[in-house]
Order: sequence, then structure tokens, then C-alpha cells
Amino acid sequence: MSPLLIFDTTCLSNFARAGRFATLEAIVGSRRCIAPAEVMHELQAGSEMIADLVEVLTADWLESLNLIEDHELAIFARYKTQLGGGISENLGEAAVLALAKVHGGVAIIDERAASRIAQRDGIIAHGSPWLIVQGIRIGELDRSDAEQLVDELRDTGMRLPTSGNELFTWAQEQGLLPP
Repeated sequence: MSPLLIFDTTCLSNFARAGRFATLEAIVGSRRCIAPAEVMHELQAGSEMIADLVEVLTADWLESLNLIEDHELAIFARYKTQLGGGISENLGEAAVLALAKVHGGVAIIDERAASRIAQRDGIIAHGSPWLIVQGIRIGELDRSDAEQLVDELRDTGMRLPTSGNELFTWAQEQGLLPP
């Protein structure tokens, strides 16, 4: 069984803004995909200014999940404190980390601070480039489309560790693709 994917806002919003949300859906295939309610609230707020985000909010393959159990909320509060920021900042990242810690799966998170916390706490976490490489591995993306997708995401303002033409070298250096 493929692991659960737990999405933060950055991946979802940038794929939508790049006009490639259907590509993301194809890459994840039949995996169970969830976004914490905090992420969905961030996307809802953003959709007032960025109409492309409505596609994310209405996706039938992406399940919204609330943190409701006491232990989920306690872990969420701990991660929110560690991530810092104002009262409404880093809620999505903290919720993704809490759900991944409690339920397992893969946290899809692009922010460095949250990724460092995930690594420290034994949470499997990957960024959007990992998903693109997964698309290559399953044959959903060819080299040209994957490179173009990276550049399209960067054009939305998304910060990624590689450009499109360096994607394969980066993926090999990360051990995601064979040399």
C-alpha cells in the first residue's frame, strides 16, 4: 500500500498557480492525500486573491482533515511553538507535522524549518521536487515535462533547490534517481 501523503499549502498552491494541478493529481495517483484543515483555510483565504486556488479546494482526491484528538492537538501546539511566528503563522506546517507524526505517511512540505523538525523527529518529509521525481519514476512525466514543471513552479515564485535543467543532476545527488 502506498503511503499517505499529507500536504502543506506551498505545494498545492504553486501547482495550482502554475496551471499544473492536474499533473499533481496524476503524480499522486491512487494514494490517499490529505490536507489539514489549517492548510485548507490558508488556501480558502488565498483564493479570494488567486482564483486558481479554487481548484485545490474542490479537488475530490484531496481530503481535508481536522486535528481533533487531544494528542494530535498537543503535538500540533508543540510544533507551532517550535516554528514560531505570529498567532496565524505556520499553522499549516504545524498541522502537517502533527498529522504525519501521529498517523505516519509522508509530509509534503517545502519550508526548511518544518523539514528540519521533521528530520529531527523521524517524520518522513519531502518537498515538491520529490513529487516531481516520483512522477518521472512512475512514467507520468518525461524528462522534458519534469524540467518544464520545475521552471513553471519557480515562475510562480516558489523557492526550489533546483532549476528545471538541473533537476536530474539534483535528483541523482539526492539519491532519488540512479546516476
